[in-house]
Amino acid sequence: MLLRHTSLMIELFQSKVPIYETTDNRLKALDDFYSFLKEWKASAKNYNFLSPKLWFDLQSMIMGIQSLVSIKLKMFPGSVLKPAIINQDVVENHFGQVRSYNGQNNNPSYLQQESTQNTVRHGQNSVSSKCNAVSGNSSWKLN
Repeated sequence: MLLRHTSLMIELFQSKVPIYETTDNRLKALDDFYSFLKEWKASAKNYNFLSPKLWFDLQSMIMGIQSLVSIKLKMFPGSVLKPAIINQDVVENHFGQVRSYNGQNNNPSYLQQESTQNTVRHGQNSVSSKCNAVSGNSSWKLN
């Protein structure tokens, strides 16, 4: 049973066939898998169940794609979503920008984080005029 559910999940995430509506059978299969996992967890009472990390990842994948489809189709009626091209590159890029704007600081303060988030969100240039890097929109140029 587990193999059948995971095979359907892998098939969905590799599929280039667009999802047009929230009633897509592949999303229903994910619901069935999630129900199966919850029943297994309840009956196993944490004995012979998945690791906490895997359980979290599976929940994130299932609920994440269902939420993504629901939100996108609600906000942009008539649009589609191809599961095979969904990835986390945008999120990793965002956090990479936040980290680099804070000088590779792994523990920015609230004020640093707030300022950086606004800079990244609005596409502003956060390079200081007091640094040795020249911005493309700088009023002076190197010879």
